[in-house]
Amino acid sequence: MNHYIEKQLVKLGFSFIFCNVCGSIRKVKIRTENLREDVTCRKCDSNSRKRHLAEEILELINKRNDTSYSSLRKVKKGSGLKIYNVESNGALHHYLKHIDDYVCSEYFGPYEIHGKEKNGILNIDLMNIPFKENTLDIVVSTEVFEHIPDPYKAFREVHRVLKKGGSHIFTVPYYEDRENDVVKAFLNEHNEIVYLTEPEYHGDPIRSDKGILVYTIFAQEMQKKLKEIGFDVTVNKKRSIIKGVFGDNNLVFITTKL
Repeated sequence: MNHYIEKQLVKLGFSFIFCNVCGSIRKVKIRTENLREDVTCRKCDSNSRKRHLAEEILELINKRNDTSYSSLRKVKKGSGLKIYNVESNGALHHYLKHIDDYVCSEYFGPYEIHGKEKNGILNIDLMNIPFKENTLDIVVSTEVFEHIPDPYKAFREVHRVLKKGGSHIFTVPYYEDRENDVVKAFLNEHNEIVYLTEPEYHGDPIRSDKGILVYTIFAQEMQKKLKEIGFDVTVNKKRSIIKGVFGDNNLVFITTKL
């Protein structure tokens, strides 16, 4: 049913939604058929994918604090949770940054000082997170781990810094119908990039000229490896016309440290 409604809305070119990021009711334009990356809120610039992430973040915060926040904007400053967002820009960051014990970062490259600030923002390589173990309640990332040379080393680092029962809420490009990850590039022993396929780049606000290289497109193998690391893995596939979560490929992964 939702799929049919989405098709009609694509033809119309707009919809009305409640944005669970900024907490507003908005008319949103629909410009493409890539609904996961479209349906953009004119107030906070969140798209369908980010509102799905916000839904899962809110669910965790509400569950931990026995609250009923309907949007990230409504979350009070003192949430009692240590939240780490691996990005320092965008709609999610803008509406999470007011929360106590919130920390964010970027990866500016190996030539910057790891774990130190650049222009007030932490430079962190997720394969070597400079936080103590068992210190975080929630880690948030969206379309990041496919750009890491050894993503499972980074997943192990996330597991290390999460408290028991803490969760990593994230999105990655994912083949639902494939068993094995597709490794497109890797670093050899000389720290040189070896390409296994034609190089693929995604847009990136830090590297606006060329974009950022894709190393891995994930598949069912990812879930198996995450369980081996010590996570309970939940895959949430959601559609909500009212909340503006569109598209049949809108997956959010919630991995909880056992």
